[in-house]
Amino acid sequence: MGNQIELLIDLQVIDRQLRERTEAITALQGRIQEIENRLAAERATLDACKAERAQADARRREIEAFLADEESKMKDRRMRLNRIRNEKEAAAIRREIEVAKEETGRVEEELMGDAGIYNVLKVLTEREQELQGAFDALEAERAAEQARVDAEVERLSTGLDDARARREGVAGTLEGALRKRYEAIFERRRGLAVVEVRGGCCEGCHMSIAPQLVNLIHRNEHVITCPSCQRILYQRNEPASEDADG
Repeated sequence: MGNQIELLIDLQVIDRQLRERTEAITALQGRIQEIENRLAAERATLDACKAERAQADARRREIEAFLADEESKMKDRRMRLNRIRNEKEAAAIRREIEVAKEETGRVEEELMGDAGIYNVLKVLTEREQELQGAFDALEAERAAEQARVDAEVERLSTGLDDARARREGVAGTLEGALRKRYEAIFERRRGLAVVEVRGGCCEGCHMSIAPQLVNLIHRNEHVITCPSCQRILYQRNEPASEDADG
């Protein structure tokens, strides 16, 4: 059984190294995903601003076309007014001209007033340029971070296949039930399944271990788990000190 404990200790060293590297790779990839999420959010904001500006610009063209058409109609009304000698017809055209002026004034206010389309377009254009600049900067950040992450992932990935092969070699020499037990504890205890007993305490949870249990652990004859945290316990057998006169 002592050999099995030693194998478990070796296996845990490999597993912890694998875990650290894979978690580091996952964290790096998560950093890229975080930037991608920010890019998607900024792209949505930028697209919404572009759509709003396009809508305002379409309204501007519509109003300008209406005003150009109304100007042409107004010239025609005045020419008709100059030709008419019938007062009733003239009054009707004058009324038509007044209504058209009121409508034109209202539309011009919508176009050129303080809250008009021209000012709205100016604000939206400036906002779009600002958002585009921020988006471009974030894209550049993403590209630089991607290059850094790719290099770091490549470094962390080096040797992973060899480590996995070593892991399978060690794990394959363990008793099947013990291997499953170890792996379950390793996952449950976040990568710390086999711990040393020092000073009569479990190094995993720092709870005291009964002296009789410590004696059993010292013999390495059985797999013994901590009564508190259920981690597998072991104790290093210190070499006997040599006699000073020897």
